[in-house]
Amino acid sequence: MSGLADLRKGTVGHWVQGGTQTAPTVPEASPIQTTLPTSAYGQTIPVVWGKCRLPASYIWVPPIATVTSTHTEWWDTITTTTSLMSCRLRFARPLVPNSTWTVRKLYSNGTLIYDASQGYRAKGLKFRTYDGRSTQGRDPTMVSEEGESNVSAHRGYLDIVLTDFDIQGFGAPPVFEAEWIQDAASTHDYDTFQTYSGEIAFGQMIPVWDQGKLYGFDNADVYLYSIYATKQYFSFDLPGDAFTTYSCFRYSRVLDRLVYLASFGGVNNWKPVLIDGSTGTVIETSSASAIASGVIPEQGGCLVDFNTSALVVGFTTSSDQIFSVMLTVDDITPVYQSGTGWEGYSSIQCVTPGAVRGSDADFYFCADGDLVKVTFASQGQFLATSVLASFSDDLRYAIYDDDGDLVVWTDAGTVSRVDGSTGAVEYTKTVPYQIAAISTRNLGPPDLQRLTEELYFTTGGTSYFTDLKTGLTRSITGADASVNAFFYDGVTDTGITKTTLSQPRRIRLVTGTGDNRLLSSFLEDLMVHGAGFDPSEVATENIDDEIEGAVIDITASARDIARSIIEPYSIAMFERAGAIIFKRALTDASFAVDQSISSSGDILDQ
Repeated sequence: MSGLADLRKGTVGHWVQGGTQTAPTVPEASPIQTTLPTSAYGQTIPVVWGKCRLPASYIWVPPIATVTSTHTEWWDTITTTTSLMSCRLRFARPLVPNSTWTVRKLYSNGTLIYDASQGYRAKGLKFRTYDGRSTQGRDPTMVSEEGESNVSAHRGYLDIVLTDFDIQGFGAPPVFEAEWIQDAASTHDYDTFQTYSGEIAFGQMIPVWDQGKLYGFDNADVYLYSIYATKQYFSFDLPGDAFTTYSCFRYSRVLDRLVYLASFGGVNNWKPVLIDGSTGTVIETSSASAIASGVIPEQGGCLVDFNTSALVVGFTTSSDQIFSVMLTVDDITPVYQSGTGWEGYSSIQCVTPGAVRGSDADFYFCADGDLVKVTFASQGQFLATSVLASFSDDLRYAIYDDDGDLVVWTDAGTVSRVDGSTGAVEYTKTVPYQIAAISTRNLGPPDLQRLTEELYFTTGGTSYFTDLKTGLTRSITGADASVNAFFYDGVTDTGITKTTLSQPRRIRLVTGTGDNRLLSSFLEDLMVHGAGFDPSEVATENIDDEIEGAVIDITASARDIARSIIEPYSIAMFERAGAIIFKRALTDASFAVDQSISSSGDILDQ
């Protein structure tokens, strides 16, 4: 009878013979809220002009992926859980169609995660901004998730698309806010590193972006700098050697080892050298030659890390050979060298690392007009080769994108995206710059860039940013016209170059705060784009007041909005003969106010 007694007390949900209790199975609740409205239908979309800070509405969110992984650090097992969300956020509609807008700051639950005025970007933050112009295309993240035929270009709105934003720490999709500026002016900010000794030889720099370190080599000593602090930490005095030429200066993060190839004559008997990355101690100079003949350019190699070793893969330009060098913590060994005129090619211009697996890795060579995929074992042995794609123009440079596709530049000033599985060309675009041949190239090699969305290229006083997913290029003027070797980090929006005195410099593109604007300009745009007047039918007189920006509800009458704005300024509005005139009757209208317009059309003090 104990089972019946327990059942009467409500302590069990069911009862079996003998009174044994069976616990019900309860599903574990997800730690992340994954349901949220993703439609802005029926909401009032604010209309903006000048400068504004606005919250966003979610209009698209695919399924949020929560992933838990473990790894060992020393003796501890570290468990990490991420919840990666991609989404499209809608902020506003520009009052002036086809105007240009820039995001200056982005906030998540009130926390600043991006600041273009300070060159700050939170770790792992990837996003694209859209100002809604009529030439705007589909977003690559949305196309990848939904398919191109199911995605619109969303023209006419100020939107941001985030890719794989980790919301694990928020518990739910956060509230985003952004500061937008119309026609914002971006400037180049160059910070020369504080140094106490040495000069970096041309091109021989290694940015270690994820650690904020920068190594430099001057053919005799190694220098270590901090990218964040823009200063030199210390230098390593290397012992004297009989070499005269150095190339392929690289750093292994897994091993904390520096490596380079050295030759007495610069055309043969290249010997790999292994150096402790923390002390500068030369651990080993290989007794064997990495390359029996051929000129190895400074950009003619790349390094990839495995679990307990690293691999340098490169090429020569005079004999068109490819090679591999394997290194561990205490050993460095040349492993593979092809014959001259590898695969019949006459010009190799670039090598970029691709997918790295447990026991092998892929490398892509720009050889004549072919993009060639070569697989090496983690110990350096040559495994396989195949032509992924062929072009009518010779290739100059290649980037392995985060989704396994390749983006390649030709000697004809074009860029193409190649499907990494099929070799199909997804687009071909013309770019307003030309990547030079490797012998005179200033653009750093692919493995020393950390690119997320765009390739950075500078020449002639202009900085160019080419979108890897679409091939479209934007430009910002005001760069230093004297170009040395340069590298770029898309995660922190930071570049590294050199001064003419061979000292490192950090580059940041800084967005200004936005100038104050004339109230008269806003009134004219309001009546033209909000009320449908022709510009010749709108006039302002004796109005020189200044504002920062406006956020209005254009579903109301533009005339009513205008009246509510001009009333505190003692400005009269006249409408006659199909024209509208804003006029202040005061003779002294020289004063200016530092104010903005709120969503109701009122003027608010800053």
